[in-house]
Amino acid sequence: MKRTPKLGEHQRGAVAIMVGLTLVILVGMLALVVDLGHAYLVKTGLQNGADAAALAGAAELDGTAAGVVRAKSRAIGIARQNQYVFANPVGTANADAGLDLSVGSCPDDGSCSMVPIDSVTTDLLAADKSFLKVHTRQRSMAAWFAGVFGEEAKTLQTFGLAVAGKYGVDISPIGICALPTDATNPHVTELGYERGVTYRVSDANPLAPGTMFWIDPVATNAGSCSGDVPSSLPYMCAGRIAFTPNIGDLVYTNTGISDPQLEALDSKFGVFNTKNKCDPASAPPDRNIKEYACSNAKGSDGCLKNATTLGLPKDWMNPDPAQPSLTFVEIGGVNQPKPWSSRTFADYGILWSGARPEVASGDNTDAAISSRWNSLYHAPANAATNYPQTAPYAQTSGDFFSAPVLPGHADRRMINMAMVDCSSVGGICRPLRVLGIGRFFMQRKANGNDKDIYVEFGGLLDSSFQNAEVRLFR
Repeated sequence: MKRTPKLGEHQRGAVAIMVGLTLVILVGMLALVVDLGHAYLVKTGLQNGADAAALAGAAELDGTAAGVVRAKSRAIGIARQNQYVFANPVGTANADAGLDLSVGSCPDDGSCSMVPIDSVTTDLLAADKSFLKVHTRQRSMAAWFAGVFGEEAKTLQTFGLAVAGKYGVDISPIGICALPTDATNPHVTELGYERGVTYRVSDANPLAPGTMFWIDPVATNAGSCSGDVPSSLPYMCAGRIAFTPNIGDLVYTNTGISDPQLEALDSKFGVFNTKNKCDPASAPPDRNIKEYACSNAKGSDGCLKNATTLGLPKDWMNPDPAQPSLTFVEIGGVNQPKPWSSRTFADYGILWSGARPEVASGDNTDAAISSRWNSLYHAPANAATNYPQTAPYAQTSGDFFSAPVLPGHADRRMINMAMVDCSSVGGICRPLRVLGIGRFFMQRKANGNDKDIYVEFGGLLDSSFQNAEVRLFR
C-alpha cells in the first residue's frame, strides 16, 4: 500500500538548495565588498605614493642634468616612505623602487612626448624638462574571495600614476622692446608706451623692425638656453614661463617669425591644431574671441575697407582708423614711434578695444570720453561718441562679442610680456635685460595676413609675481 507523504515532506532538502545558492551570492558580495575594497585601498596607497613622489621629484627639475638626477633620487626616496596594503611599501627592494619615471616639457604626452628620465644626461636635453611623470607599474594582490570564480580572479592588479611640474608665472614667452623716450609726449611714462594704443610687436624692435623676440621659457642662464621652438609651445599656449623675470634680470631670447608659436598664441581665439599642439584644458580660448582688426578682408589691413562689417573699430572711432597700429618711423637709424608732436589722429591706428579709457573726473559719458581722446591722441571733436559703455572686449553680446565653440575663460587675450632692453641685436639665445612687465591686449589672431602680433598697451605691472609653484596635473 502506497504511503501518502505528509504535509511539507515535498519541500524536504529545499532549504539546502536555497542555502547553497545564497552562499554563492554571499561569496560574490564578499568578493565585491572585501576584495574590491582591498583593491581600492591599494589603489589609493599607490596613488598617494605616486603623487608624493611626483611633487617631490618635480621640485628638483631646474633645467639641468644635475636637477634631473636629483629629481629621480628624490622621487624614489619619497616613494619608499609611502605605504600600501597595510604594511607593504610602495617601493620594492629594486633600486628604482618599482617606479617608471619620465620627464617632459608639458604634462600631456599627447602634446609633447615624455622621455625616460635616465635618457636625459646633458643640460641641453634637460633644458625644457619641467614635468615629472611617476608610474608605479602594475601591482598585484591576492584576492581573498573572488578566487572562487576561477583562476583569473585570484589576483587583482592596479597602479598609481601622477604628473607634476610647473608651468610658471603668468608671463608669456614673448619679449617686447622698451621704446625710446619721446620728450615731446607728455603722456608717455611707461617705458615709451601709451595706454590704449595698439602696437605691432615687430615694429617695436628698434634695431631690426619686422622681427620679434621669443623668450626661452625655462632658461635662467646661458647654458640652459636651447632655442628650441617645439619645447616652448606648451608655455606659449598657456601664456606662462617657468621662472620669474624680475626687473634687472636677464632673459634669453630668439628672433624671427615662427608659425607654430603664432598658432599657439591663436589658441586664445579657439585655434587648436597640429602646429600649435595646444591643449584646451590648460590653454582654453578666451570667452570673447571677436577680432578687432581693421578689416576682415583677407590680405588687407585697410581699416576703411568692408565698412559694412559690424563690430570693427570703425564702430567706436570717428573718423575711422586708417591703419591697425601706431605709425613707426626711423630716426637716427632707430625704429621708433612717430614723434607725438608731429602726429595726427590717423597715425594712431586702433584705440581702446581692450579697456575703457580712463577719465580723471570719473565722468564716463560719451562727451567726457571724447574729450579724453582729444587730449591724448590728437583726436577731432566727438571722436569717441559711439564708444560702448563697457569696452568692446568687455561686451558679452552684440556686435563686439563672439563666443568660442569650446568653453572660454576671461582675460585669455590679456598677455603679460617682459619689456626688455633691445639695444643689442637679436640671435639664438641672446641675453636681454628686463626693464619691466607690461600688460597687453591681443587684438586679433597672430598667424593671419602678415604673421605678426598686434597688442594694445594696458600699463606696467608691479613686481609681485611669485615664483612658479609645482603642482599635480594628473
